[in-house]
Amino acid sequence: MIMARIHHISNETILAACDSELMGQTLEDEDVRLHIDTVFFGGNTVTEEEFRGMLAQATSANLVGKITVKIAIEMECIHQDAVAEVCGIPYAMLFCMG
Repeated sequence: MIMARIHHISNETILAACDSELMGQTLEDEDVRLHIDTVFFGGNTVTEEEFRGMLAQATSANLVGKITVKIAIEMECIHQDAVAEVCGIPYAMLFCMG
């Protein structure tokens, strides 16, 4: 399952999405501290199809988790080389330019 929330700021559509089992966790290693909270990520539980539609409309995205990031790679929204990891969990950020 995926948790996702859309944030609208000016003309931007920002998608925050994570694998649902990560909600409420703080992932931290030497370089990165990532708090996955309900304020930013905790919109609704969505299906894979709903998530794909949300991602297709986003002008930027913050994505955390194996399922969430895998779908973004499959959709060619992000490249595998752009994926980082914290505590073994993949995360990526997407920005549409222009």
